[in-house]
Amino acid sequence: MAATRTIAPHDKLEDAAYAIVIRAIDAAAAKDGSLRKQLEEGIAGLGAGFAKAPESARVEALKRVESSAFFQNLRGQTLLVLYSTPMAYAHFGYEGEAFSKGGYLFRGFNDLRWLPDVPLADGGPVPA
Repeated sequence: MAATRTIAPHDKLEDAAYAIVIRAIDAAAAKDGSLRKQLEEGIAGLGAGFAKAPESARVEALKRVESSAFFQNLRGQTLLVLYSTPMAYAHFGYEGEAFSKGGYLFRGFNDLRWLPDVPLADGGPVPA
């Protein structure tokens, strides 16, 4: 879990979201012996103290194995699974796809609370 959190660091995202990633990786490894071996060797290669090491040390350890199949698989699964969970959706404020809810036009398309108010130009079109 420390590796997945280092790959996709979000301090306020619950560990449970990262645990979902680990569960998906474990499920895939249970079905594929070569993947299981790759993960075991890759985790062992990170070192026994990896999980408790400071973030900077974890980043350096992952950079050393960045070109390996182990890292590429771990990174891919982390990004794929983590950012497709309802827990991450809620954390980041993503409401999901809009098609089944009538689209974005009437569901916050013009709701830009994260931008400052823009003054209207004199005589220009007024937004609806």
